[in-house]
Amino acid sequence: MALETANYINDLTITNPTASDPKSQGDDHIRMLKTVLKECFAGFTGAVIVTAAETGTAAAHVLNPATALLAYTTGLLLLYRPVNAGTGSFTVNVSGLGAKPVKTLLGADPTAGDVVASQPLLLMYDGTNFVIIAGSETLLRTGNQTMTGNLTMVGNQLVTGDLAVTGNLTGPAMFSKGNVSGQTWTGAQDFTSAAVTASTKTAGTATNEVATCAFVVAQAFSPVLPGQAGNAGKVLTTDGSNASWGLTPLAYCIYTIISKEQIWQQIFPLFFH
Repeated sequence: MALETANYINDLTITNPTASDPKSQGDDHIRMLKTVLKECFAGFTGAVIVTAAETGTAAAHVLNPATALLAYTTGLLLLYRPVNAGTGSFTVNVSGLGAKPVKTLLGADPTAGDVVASQPLLLMYDGTNFVIIAGSETLLRTGNQTMTGNLTMVGNQLVTGDLAVTGNLTGPAMFSKGNVSGQTWTGAQDFTSAAVTASTKTAGTATNEVATCAFVVAQAFSPVLPGQAGNAGKVLTTDGSNASWGLTPLAYCIYTIISKEQIWQQIFPLFFH
């Protein structure tokens, strides 16, 4: 049969060569397989990915694969499960080739909690350091975290522990009204530029719940008071329907006595004239 052609793994026919193919095509098959390997791992100058059981400490990871690694080359991938939880910066040493620093994607040293014990960790060698590109550092974050810059979060988020953010948080409905239940506020809160609303309680409510403007106005006495100008020294009285100003009890008694005296002085002469 005609010799197959292939550039990538998916191009290969698993049943070739057949028993009837001439032996003279053997070298052609070998060259084709070399082409496929070179195309599929283009750019790699050494091992592509290495995995092994990790030994060592939290600060110094050690890997000894069954087939020893010959050299560190750019693009080399390491996939393994750390034995210890991360406590900060650490190194990795493969096949005794020497310890290399491990960095985050931003080039910083890992911090405590970035590496979780027994969780998969994927590193890539950039020619100087091994860089964490997937695994513990990106999937699990524990402890206090600091995020700098703009953070866009889509979907449901669950944060356990303290989350310190420097910059802006944006996302669906981030600046719209929220439905928050069962919150306890402590310390000084500044709502100067906010419009805070609440349900209005029934008259006479005596609790530590917030009082709305409507509740305060309903309970206020001043709106139903008569005018105060020219009523100094008087007291408030009511006829059962309306409030008005009146004399104090003492002043009322004196006024009554004087009034009766004046009336008597006017009537008495009529009887004895």
